[in-house]
Amino acid sequence: MIARRLLKLVGAWLVAIPLLTTGQLAAPAQAAWPERPVTVVVPYPPGGNNDILARLLAPIVQQQIGQPLLIENRGGGGGTVGAGVASRATADGYTVLFADIGILAIAPHLFAQLPFDPDSFAPILRLTEVSLLVGVPRESPHRTIASLLEAARAQPNAVTFATPGNGTAGHLATQMLMSLANVQMTHVPYRGSAPAQTDLIAGHVNLLIDGTLLPAVNQGQVRALAVTGPGRSPFTPDLPTVAEAGVANYNFLSWHGVVAPRGTPAEAVRRLNAAYNAAVADPGVQARARQLGLPLKGGSSEDFIAFIAAERAKLGPLVRASGARVE
Repeated sequence: MIARRLLKLVGAWLVAIPLLTTGQLAAPAQAAWPERPVTVVVPYPPGGNNDILARLLAPIVQQQIGQPLLIENRGGGGGTVGAGVASRATADGYTVLFADIGILAIAPHLFAQLPFDPDSFAPILRLTEVSLLVGVPRESPHRTIASLLEAARAQPNAVTFATPGNGTAGHLATQMLMSLANVQMTHVPYRGSAPAQTDLIAGHVNLLIDGTLLPAVNQGQVRALAVTGPGRSPFTPDLPTVAEAGVANYNFLSWHGVVAPRGTPAEAVRRLNAAYNAAVADPGVQARARQLGLPLKGGSSEDFIAFIAAERAKLGPLVRASGARVE
């Protein structure tokens, strides 16, 4: 009896040896992504377009990937603080960043030092292409771009302009306006679009160029003078472009997109791209985006990679020509 048991044990051991040497018993099966919630870093305070977009798209994306999205606002430094946090996250598909033109294309030229490597991200998809609104307080004496610029020329630096922070799209758009119109205004940076808009509505600043102003304009809280893009916006067809209003060669478009830390697995990038494209195409999301003045795009990760490179190359000379620099 004992001999028979010993033979069975030896036989079992001999069968197991090939499995152990090939790693079939030692290596557990790799879990399919995602197996836990995904953190979405929004590098601005609540209320700005990045935050609005992240929350607008989240329900559809959650359905697509089968896991919750945890939205984490990390404002500061014109979006660079939150971008730095996201760039240092583990590249496992469980952290994404709602980035924009300021972080990915302007900041590398504007900031002397950044808390992240501009190339430390894996692009997932572009979300928008936004013509900004040039807004003044409801009680402002200025009803045209020409009137505003005339006041700025008469009293250099007396006109104040708000921005969501140094290095943001609104900052560069206003710098471009000053450069092309040959005027000087005083910069008042905020920690995001929402507080900048609040002070504009209250009349504490004279000007804000931003992509979040449409609801306030429609509610009569802000007066819009123009749009910054190359053509009139379908959301405000009666508003002229800045170029039409007399500032020749002015053209500025903002944009937003989703990226992940460089090295994120290709399968996670592929599934996130598909999930966000599904959200962008959702009719309910499209309707709400129109109300907010946010034309949605979508597309492939490869297209977004090429787009970022082209935008960064284009905006470098513009930043240098504007004289803007954050030390």
